[in-house]
Amino acid sequence: MTAFPSQKVTSFDVPMLEGLPVLTASDLFEGPRSEKNFGGALGLGRGPAFRPSEVARIGELIKAHMLNMAKEVSPEAVEELEATPLQRFHEVGGYDHPKMLSKRGRILTKAAVDEIKAMSFFDFVRDGFGDFYLADEEEVGHEQITFRLVRPHQEDDVGSLHRDAWFWDAFSTPLPEGVNRTKVWTGIFVEPELNGLRLAPGSHRLPAPYRVDDSGSKVAFVPDFDITKIGLRQFGGQAGETILFNYHTLHVGSFNRADESRISIETTIMYR
Repeated sequence: MTAFPSQKVTSFDVPMLEGLPVLTASDLFEGPRSEKNFGGALGLGRGPAFRPSEVARIGELIKAHMLNMAKEVSPEAVEELEATPLQRFHEVGGYDHPKMLSKRGRILTKAAVDEIKAMSFFDFVRDGFGDFYLADEEEVGHEQITFRLVRPHQEDDVGSLHRDAWFWDAFSTPLPEGVNRTKVWTGIFVEPELNGLRLAPGSHRLPAPYRVDDSGSKVAFVPDFDITKIGLRQFGGQAGETILFNYHTLHVGSFNRADESRISIETTIMYR
């Protein structure tokens, strides 16, 4: 097995992802509507943005969710967190970040998901994907939208390069027959050149051998290829701007070089 250097995403810079037009409902797929055909040769595309008022509301929903989590996990920090902007929560001492932001802890409530699904972006989803629902990957009993809060200069807040399909494989998550998957990511508080999301255009059509490392507190993926050679690019979307990508597109969250936390949401669209 070959050992590749520089396998941490924090160890190298990448160019910005330039020239992505905004997708329309009619050009999501290269051929018949299917998971494999989503995004064409690039395997990704920029979607329409949430409205500024919607972005602000999503931020409020995330903050309310985190305050409720803090009441259970770190009650002594609730008052200070309540008075602090969400993107500066990392400056508050005395709250347990890993416990509050466990995988299940980052899943928004059904009421919050329903409110977000009523926002303008999902009109585009209905037009482009037809009848759809959002995946419940953690089997919490309702559709899932998850959020991430990535603190400044915290390597532990950044996951490993992966395809989203790898998680389904690693946890043996069943995929209903005839149902397809596409991922959506949106920055809520983001500085595109300093944090955000990295993706490798065209990587959904390339071989990508990997190993699963479950020795730590969360599952990680170890690529058996040189991640510096796959053409990673930094998505330059501002707050509320969306990117949709093929379920086999390689991607990873960016190390946060900004002074404020990066907050984003993501979900999996399920459709036939």
